[in-house]
Amino acid sequence: MIIKKEFTGLCLLPLLIVIIAATAPVSGYYDGYAFYATANDSSVKQLILNVYVDEAGKALVTGYVEQEDIDSFRFLKTSEYLYENETNQLYALTNALTWKSGDNWGLNFTTYAYYSEYHTIFYLPGDVKLGRIECSEGLDYFVSASNESIVIDMQGYDVESPMTTIEYRQPLRETGGEGTGFEYLLPLTAAISVLLAIALIIAIVKMKRRGDNRDEKADAVKKGEIEITSEMARVMETLTDRERTIVNALIKHNGAMTQADLRYETEIPKSSLSGILRTLERRKIIRKKEWGRTNVIELSEWFVRKKGV
Repeated sequence: MIIKKEFTGLCLLPLLIVIIAATAPVSGYYDGYAFYATANDSSVKQLILNVYVDEAGKALVTGYVEQEDIDSFRFLKTSEYLYENETNQLYALTNALTWKSGDNWGLNFTTYAYYSEYHTIFYLPGDVKLGRIECSEGLDYFVSASNESIVIDMQGYDVESPMTTIEYRQPLRETGGEGTGFEYLLPLTAAISVLLAIALIIAIVKMKRRGDNRDEKADAVKKGEIEITSEMARVMETLTDRERTIVNALIKHNGAMTQADLRYETEIPKSSLSGILRTLERRKIIRKKEWGRTNVIELSEWFVRKKGV
């Protein structure tokens, strides 16, 4: 089931998601999952988001949000968004997170809820000059550059109403003559045309990639005798690269492997693997059983039996 908030431009949201998903940097920022491990998994409450900000201040917000926390995202009241109940995935397009004065910009991201695990990554245009970065008590961050983006990785645990404020300066573009200084912004209709053209090109490229990958997936399914339904594929698209690697390895081996064999096949470090498995278990994608000195990791019945639409 999908909750929709209807806006005139909602049809552009899937296109922008495709565009940014195809061009966003591939990062290993989820290596710190083990840092968040708690003794009582039932008490874990997660927020895992990516926030992509473009040169005009519009932000695409995607990631894992628990359903009861949707109302705590006040910016959604004036935003275009989709929320998927089964996977707890949020996709939002908004202008409400940023403001500007001349070439000075600011971004404020606040949620009014408690989280035992908090992980939000902000991607800014690569030519900005970072200024002040402030965050709530219990949050830590580090800054890096990746694929022509400035990346601010914000992490924390046991935080109440986490807040992040980022100030940055963005160089004004040359206008080629006198003007207000904002002529570099395309008119809305032209911008839509550009987005459509880019989306079409990327869609063709991604279709080709998917075609190339179908044979590999078919081989894995044949060996493992597990059919990847459209619903399973849709859930897998919401996973991080390492989470998807683990799920694909389990599919290849008929849905079950020891944790030791899984670590050997995926080459994921032991400390990171444990944390990622906890996340997949909480999302009901896998289940873990003790077996001697190791664990057997199995794909859950909920995940394997998801029917295609």
